Amino acid sequence: MVRKKNKRSLEYQGKRYFWYVKKNSSGIPRIHIVSEDKKVCLECPLFDTELPVTPKEIKKCLEKQKV
Repeated sequence: MVRKKNKRSLEYQGKRYFWYVKKNSSGIPRIHIVSEDKKVCLECPLFDTELPVTPKEIKKCLEKQKV
């Protein structure tokens, strides 16, 4: 089970994913996506930090990874 505090959720192809934005060790913001069963853990680049991250962007990351 994933801790849901401070994470947004999204349903994609019948599965629930949780996502959040966090800086990596280099200080670069990245999008982190985790499936509810923790079988999928993705880290995607955040291309424009000026724009908000939307569920549409999260779905694009999941589609690129062919989850």
